[in-house]
Amino acid sequence: MNTLSVSSYSVREQLGPVVFDFVDPQGNDVHIDLPYPKLLRLSEFPARARDAFGVDAVETVAFQFAGLEDPELDLFAAALGSSGVRLLNVAIDVGDLLEADDDKRAADVALIQRWIDRFTAMGSQFVRVNPGSPFSPHHGATPPAHLVDALGGLGSYAEERGARLLVENHGGPSSDPAWMRHLLDAVGRDACGLLLDLGNFDVLMAPAMAVLFGGESDPDEVFAGLDLTPLYDGVEALADHAELVSLKAHHVSEDGAVGPVDLERALQILTVHGYTGPLSVEYEGNGGDPWAKSARVLDLTRAVLDRSGAPATEAP
Repeated sequence: MNTLSVSSYSVREQLGPVVFDFVDPQGNDVHIDLPYPKLLRLSEFPARARDAFGVDAVETVAFQFAGLEDPELDLFAAALGSSGVRLLNVAIDVGDLLEADDDKRAADVALIQRWIDRFTAMGSQFVRVNPGSPFSPHHGATPPAHLVDALGGLGSYAEERGARLLVENHGGPSSDPAWMRHLLDAVGRDACGLLLDLGNFDVLMAPAMAVLFGGESDPDEVFAGLDLTPLYDGVEALADHAELVSLKAHHVSEDGAVGPVDLERALQILTVHGYTGPLSVEYEGNGGDPWAKSARVLDLTRAVLDRSGAPATEAP
């Protein structure tokens, strides 16, 4: 029976400014500032998600907090307890585990561990890290040994604190199913599992980024005519490794159509592979009411699960 969850990133346009700072593959510092209004606090998300979506589990994203000492972290932890909502997963997007310099990589591992400490103290079931920055200049045809070692160590660190370490297909080499399978096999299932994001494959990454960051105003035009066969092939290739699935939707039209990923087709692939693990909605569209659009993705998911005879768990 699939547990349903919603990510706080789905309603990012109401949670205040989002800042992305990273180094591109050419070594250039890149800064992206999305000046969203702050209409509610992150600590209000668990109870509101429970009431609006009928879920009793949520995901959150580390960079939505203003650093490790952000008082909102303690408020968020308290809100989980008072609302009866559990923390399913946290996405930790810091550091570059592909970094070849031992000292730099060790510093990144230490920073990731501090974030793991924060969220495992809240009872998070999973902690998701990136298998190297999507923009890392250190990409190669196969996962390097130092990445495998770093993930093995982080997996043990998370397990000691009661959580399961996951990596995600999240751009760069990780969006190549063959590379990711190689990595997961090298690290081993005892240390690390997979968060399978239905929308993070190469065929969709560039147009999705154009909508999210590039100011493209008409997603129907951006996504029109895309052949997403490689995406469904990627879901097929990674389904057996999945322990958490992100139901990524980049667009919900006025008539309620969800896309560009055909969630029913993707969920059918997962069902064939016997997947019964948790499903988490991550709405990445722009504009409109993100609560209503996330709810539409959830409604579609529930309808698909009902038709397949695999109902999701519901909040009390």
